[in-house]
Amino acid sequence: MIITGHRGVMGSEPENTLRSFRRAVEYGCDEIELDLRVTADDALIVLHDATLDRTTNGTGPVEELTFDELRSLDAGLGEMVPTWAETIEVVGVRIQAEVKAARAVPLLVASLQADPALAARTMVTSSNAEILLAVRRAMPSASIGLIFGRTPDVADVLALTRAAEAGWALCGIAGLTVEGVAELHREGLQVTAWPVPDASVFARAVELGVDGITTDHPDRLMAAARR
Repeated sequence: MIITGHRGVMGSEPENTLRSFRRAVEYGCDEIELDLRVTADDALIVLHDATLDRTTNGTGPVEELTFDELRSLDAGLGEMVPTWAETIEVVGVRIQAEVKAARAVPLLVASLQADPALAARTMVTSSNAEILLAVRRAMPSASIGLIFGRTPDVADVLALTRAAEAGWALCGIAGLTVEGVAELHREGLQVTAWPVPDASVFARAVELGVDGITTDHPDRLMAAARR
């Protein structure tokens, strides 16, 4: 089972920062989840929200700031908002790259096409099927996952994932059943469950037979995972 650190270790570190990513790798995560947006001058950066207010000491829309303006901000504990290029230099494990803005697609695709080894360890994800289809058209070999906030019936998961041409369904664990996961597997999909905050929910994920889990607290889960 793949253990994915959500925005690094966002339960205890500033999310989507190099500090958070390094800590997740130290804890033993197999994969790091992060979010991609683009600045006003087309820098591919790692940030979740469309605005700066929650995760930095700045305000306003991310896409209205230049990269230099963004780098003057504090993203927590003195960390800066990292670029995609900086992140892939630091993170040597698998990466789950959630595309938050359509403008990020050509920049991300160009990076993956230029580095086959990076492409092999990167899954591109989104809750927006059009973004995923744009990735698929530009890069047919890409690994792609569709994110479900609230997991619908398994027939809908299957239909929507197929429509997005994704090979992974990233599902809210509350909506998953053993039978549903087995059906998705039979149809050729791989399944990630989220959120998984503690050992008891991790045990449920094991029972479900999912292929991976995403957690804000990998420090709490790694002992259980090793057991």
